Amino acid sequence: MSLASPIDSKLEGVVWKRTLKEPVLAYPALAGEESADIVVVGAGFCGLNAALAAARAGQKVILLEAGVVGSGASGRNGGYNVPQFPGPITPGAVEAMIGKRKGQALSELVLGGADAVFRQIERYQINCSAVQHGWVQPAHSEASLVKVKKVFDAWKAWGADVTWLSPGDLSARLGAAGYIAGWFNPTGGTVNPYGLTIGLGRAAVQEGVRIFENSPVDGIEEGPGGVTVKAGAGRVLARRVIVATNAYTGDFLPQVQRATLPVYLYHAATRPLRAELRASILPGGECFTDLRKSGGFGRLDDDGRLISGGAVFAFGDKRAYGIAHARARMRQLFPQLTEADAEFEDYWEGYCAVTESYLPHVQRLGKEVFAVVGFSTRGVNLAQNLGRVVGEFAAGTRALDDVPVSVIEQRRDVPLWALKVRAARLVFPLYQAKDRLGLS
Repeated sequence: MSLASPIDSKLEGVVWKRTLKEPVLAYPALAGEESADIVVVGAGFCGLNAALAAARAGQKVILLEAGVVGSGASGRNGGYNVPQFPGPITPGAVEAMIGKRKGQALSELVLGGADAVFRQIERYQINCSAVQHGWVQPAHSEASLVKVKKVFDAWKAWGADVTWLSPGDLSARLGAAGYIAGWFNPTGGTVNPYGLTIGLGRAAVQEGVRIFENSPVDGIEEGPGGVTVKAGAGRVLARRVIVATNAYTGDFLPQVQRATLPVYLYHAATRPLRAELRASILPGGECFTDLRKSGGFGRLDDDGRLISGGAVFAFGDKRAYGIAHARARMRQLFPQLTEADAEFEDYWEGYCAVTESYLPHVQRLGKEVFAVVGFSTRGVNLAQNLGRVVGEFAAGTRALDDVPVSVIEQRRDVPLWALKVRAARLVFPLYQAKDRLGLS
């Protein structure tokens, strides 16, 4: 399956580009012959952090991007920096899936990852509207309360700085209706994700990385002299290659493309809220994501825009469907909003790479060619921190076995991949029904 217009370099309709504060740098397209120690393919959160880490370790690094820096999922997501696995996954569940040693290491990476993202933003003085006022996982139903409490108890036993919230606590923090209870981690927060990718590109260049935009890779070949990466009329000979293209891989690496499901999501942003609404909606600057299958999350940007989203439905006018759902969900969560308050200034769509386990993994594509895939809605934290770890491996300062995720040595497609990709575009109404019935 080919993705329709997979790289939209203009980021049409994306509020993060319209409100960008970090200066955009233009990078050339690859032309002619180049050489490097490491080639990274994909200039999103994962690839940028892998390149940064390898360059800091003294490696000569070239980063190739099919569009422009941040034009994939990294530049168009909701900007939630969350210190938790996707949904209700607990550290114990992770250990059961990938083993105790790696599971514990991955849990430590996730727990400390949100804070690490903010510290790196400070290190490179990236102007991406970073706000570290904490993240909340609230329960919207009795079924979700059981899951949310289990996650909280697991992190509390781990020693994390987490706090259980009563309905009154939640109401005061979120200003949202319908939540039973929840928990809070102060290390979470929000960013302008596109601004963060632009700043990471600047940081990578500062560390010696050479970035080439508008250079879609169309071939990777291993030989006795190294790995040759081809992009149009250009090519790079390297010792090792890291592929970090995720949901925007396209057809040229089907073993990477078919290792995840490309879930098509939308986001929408209101106009800046009135002052009285800003005093009642997320007044402390926290953000939240619940366990609704059809999307239940909230954050504000610098100017007080409220941002929501969900999965794109394939039939009919997708944009109208998405806007109607986002507006209805916002007014369900925040009944103090009028119809006029819930009018949207911005609406955009994009893909997210989801694995069946909801955990990322590394794929070995050759002796010295590796892919990192499947951040499953946790890219702001996981893609950056795992990208850094994989960059350390690429540079030779960390063993492959010390990368805290499963390493897949042979091709492993998602079973019935083509069918599931199409089904994912049709199940959103089912998700809505499950949420209405309190089953999620």
